[in-house]
Amino acid sequence: MSLKKISAFSLKTLVLSVAMLIVMVTVSGFAVPTETTQTASQNSGTIFLRLFIVNLANALLINLVVTQTRWRGWPLMLGLSFAFYGVQTIIGQIEAIVFLTPLGELWGAGSIPVLTMPPNFILGQFIVGAALAAIGVPLSVLFFRKRKRGDQPMLNTLIPKMGTEQWLIKIGLIIVLYVALYFGFGYFVAWKNPAVQAFYQGTDPGSFLAQMRNVATETPTLIPFQALRALLWIVFALPIIRMLRKNGLWGALLTGLFISLPMNIPHIVPNPFMPPDVRTVHFIETVPSTFIFGMLLFWLLHRPHRSVKELFSVPFTRRKRRHRVSVEKVEDVQTTP
Repeated sequence: MSLKKISAFSLKTLVLSVAMLIVMVTVSGFAVPTETTQTASQNSGTIFLRLFIVNLANALLINLVVTQTRWRGWPLMLGLSFAFYGVQTIIGQIEAIVFLTPLGELWGAGSIPVLTMPPNFILGQFIVGAALAAIGVPLSVLFFRKRKRGDQPMLNTLIPKMGTEQWLIKIGLIIVLYVALYFGFGYFVAWKNPAVQAFYQGTDPGSFLAQMRNVATETPTLIPFQALRALLWIVFALPIIRMLRKNGLWGALLTGLFISLPMNIPHIVPNPFMPPDVRTVHFIETVPSTFIFGMLLFWLLHRPHRSVKELFSVPFTRRKRRHRVSVEKVEDVQTTP
């Protein structure tokens, strides 16, 4: 990529991040409870800078997907808006409902956190997230001149052509992988921290197996809830995976970033419902776990796999090698006297 293209991409990303920041601040003014905004105004300079960083990261990821995919027009706008709203808002807020409201006593860590989040604040986040997706994605598509739909029937390629048995096996594997990553990082990274234990008013049973035994006996609905979230991850990530399926390893990395950052980077922004040390621990916990999960999702769903051996193959590498061999053969023929 030339310096001119890098500069143009950077400028468009900066403009989009500023536009998304304006949308976030404006919509939050009427959608988020007044007492929350008043608390935030006490450190307005720091919060404004961190909100800009949040929107800069979101704008960068949106622009990267728009420029790397062959999708165009309204399929691109609808698919990317759906995916962004799902991973940035819906997945995170349904967990906030469970863990940061009185539902936490039933479905969360077995107790109510010290500070609970009011339902109208969570509702406001749904509204703000919808506004960001509805404005940010179309602006990116407009910036990179992809508003006109191409000739390819892109919606027909949204669902990978895999048999029922393969779908069931992969969905089951995805659920197992997500539950393992969620509870593994949750215990070894977050729950080992005294500040997190104090905030959720819980204790460390001493081992991961003991923790899982407590989860299974004291909050038996938590594991099925996380299995449901794994299914939602599939639904919201699938458009991104299909958009980037031709990009190989870069597509997997970008999918991991798209899944991990939009939902978790807001942890850097102070809020009156979670202490700074708890937010920091959750950020360290959730970003790597969801990044790994995003790459695994891409690996499993970017194409069909007819066997376990094919699942661990790297088809785009083989294609490049075959192409190189064919070119060498042509050159040999041309140089033969």
